Amino acid sequence: MGLRSPARALVVGYGSIAQRHLENLRALGTIHEFVVLRPSGRTHDAPAHLRFVTNLGEAMAAKPDLAVVASPSAAHAEALLPLLEARIPCYVEKPPVTSAADAERLRALVSSQPAPAVTLTGCNLRFLPSLRRLHELLRSGAVGRPVRATLQAGQWLPDWRPGRDYRASYSAKASAGGGVIFDLIHEIDAARWLFGEFDQVRSIAGKLSSLEIDAEDTACVLLGRRAGPIVMIGLDYVSRTRVRRYEVVGDAGTLTWDLAARRLELSTAQGSEVLDSDPASFDLGATYKAAMSEFVSAVGRGAPTSQDILDGLASTQLALRAKGT
Repeated sequence: MGLRSPARALVVGYGSIAQRHLENLRALGTIHEFVVLRPSGRTHDAPAHLRFVTNLGEAMAAKPDLAVVASPSAAHAEALLPLLEARIPCYVEKPPVTSAADAERLRALVSSQPAPAVTLTGCNLRFLPSLRRLHELLRSGAVGRPVRATLQAGQWLPDWRPGRDYRASYSAKASAGGGVIFDLIHEIDAARWLFGEFDQVRSIAGKLSSLEIDAEDTACVLLGRRAGPIVMIGLDYVSRTRVRRYEVVGDAGTLTWDLAARRLELSTAQGSEVLDSDPASFDLGATYKAAMSEFVSAVGRGAPTSQDILDGLASTQLALRAKGT
């Protein structure tokens, strides 16, 4: 099964991440028609090759071959559910939904379909070569039996989107799906991807800084299970120096991955060794391209992706438990 020619893509949203996805889709050369769902109807700042619609009815009437859902997180469900019900393949930004009710509706819909559409959840860190190597090292027993891990991510929120008032971003608004637990769900997803499923969730979170937002800016999430490891996830919108650093301690060694330092290191009783410091292995921009390439290829072949919507919902469920909802 292949995409028709010319293939048509629908992109829901027109913020910075949606525009990035549009660029990556166009660069693949497979998609030649682009429809953008933008409720505001503004088009004066957009390229001429984009066709804009203002509601989902118009978007569905365009008969897209695939869709990218990149609106604010809390608005994902209103587009995602009808698109998947119509069996339109969907790439959805993380998290797929932000409420337990929407998560259950989405899970029930997909599970009830004998041939659900191809889906990919946009936790793009899974496509980072250095993290994939960390994943492989853990599977090969490089640190023995992992007993604990610390996953940290943080950055001063006003620095995220230069030139834009952070107070107007969805990150600042709990009602839009903002707050570090959903916004930085990459770390919760990485914990599942690296170690498997967890049945124990504890967290402390709050708005603790001077930032003018109404969502949590700091969170510590503790994940556990009987056989281990214990995973502590620290998230914030406050760190003036951007941090994304993982440490995995096992009974035979320790693996440390540091995105800012571009370094993957293994320490054992025999000493420490830098396993990866290639800048290309830490290139976040390339992960968006790799994820979109996998999605479009899977749609063309009618094949599953490496992180379908149900996988994304499993990470969302942990985030919902961390938020106490």
